[in-house]
Amino acid sequence: MFYIDPDLPQVVAAAQWHYERFYCFVRRKIGRPGCGLAGCSICASGIEAIVPVIRGIEDFLADDGNLRRILLGKPEDLLAVTSEFWLSMFGDYDYAAWQPYFDKKNHAPAAAGAVAANARRITNHLKQLKSIFCYDWFTQKEQRHYNAFQLTAALSRHTCTYCNRSYTATVIRKRDGALLVRPTLDHWFPKFNHPLLAVSFYNLIPSCSACNSSVKGTDMMNTTEHIHPYLDPSQTSDFEFGYFYREKLDQYRIFLKTVPGATDKARKTLQGMNLDEVYNTHYSELSDLLTIKKNYSGAYIESIRKLFGGKLSDAEVYRIAFGTEYEEADFYRRPLSKFKHDILKQLGLLDQ
Repeated sequence: MFYIDPDLPQVVAAAQWHYERFYCFVRRKIGRPGCGLAGCSICASGIEAIVPVIRGIEDFLADDGNLRRILLGKPEDLLAVTSEFWLSMFGDYDYAAWQPYFDKKNHAPAAAGAVAANARRITNHLKQLKSIFCYDWFTQKEQRHYNAFQLTAALSRHTCTYCNRSYTATVIRKRDGALLVRPTLDHWFPKFNHPLLAVSFYNLIPSCSACNSSVKGTDMMNTTEHIHPYLDPSQTSDFEFGYFYREKLDQYRIFLKTVPGATDKARKTLQGMNLDEVYNTHYSELSDLLTIKKNYSGAYIESIRKLFGGKLSDAEVYRIAFGTEYEEADFYRRPLSKFKHDILKQLGLLDQ
């Protein structure tokens, strides 16, 4: 897990832009005026209102305070506003009892008792929320008013926030503006059972496809027991990579461990993400580092320094030598930076 500082200027700017765009979009969907500013492409676009909007939904979202919390609330507030929303719709709302209705197809399965009696109402609410907080609209390449490419480009996260194993940069072709590739956006609170949070800024985590669809997927996490990328500033330093040799199998094993003083949230998150299993596919990178330690040691670093006439900083020498970043705050810029840093520290090469 790699911390995203919400106070970084580019994150603050991206959050505000995201809020302004979706404020107008949601208002248009519920039949209310947007920002009204000249030149607003969302207000001027042909976004059609839902007819009719369920009265309770319209009233809740027409309140600017509620809408701001949904779109721009920090993770700890997102669950609170979700609970308030459903309580305003159905006074006897019980998330655990209604969980079966929050499925990926927005279709209410069979249920017994009082819950079943509300099945049609629940389903209609889910369908309208999916249209109002329309993630599909946001991820379409064809529409240019505001989309996921613009958000990920603004955030400028170059590797997966969860694993740091691969590049996830946004690429837009300059000559014609074609949208090529971008990180996937993982919903930290899964959108199928948190439809109100489908486009919430702090619920959209830049990630690689493997972590989004396979490793984390739709696993249920919460801010009490798990690390959230926009919270917990110490999360990157709360764990370390290590290795050991398994003689019987004649192979090395990579593992992750929490450091002394780390919170229990770090341990639970590492287990939930299965990062130790994922990283054991990188034994070749571990082997390269062990070879450097065995054959070159400190002389390898010094030879690079001399090659450039001593003009490079320690961080630049390190980047050339190992292809990764030296400072923790920069780990997100290059894949495997945290992994190599921890292994090199274990090998004693960082001191050299």
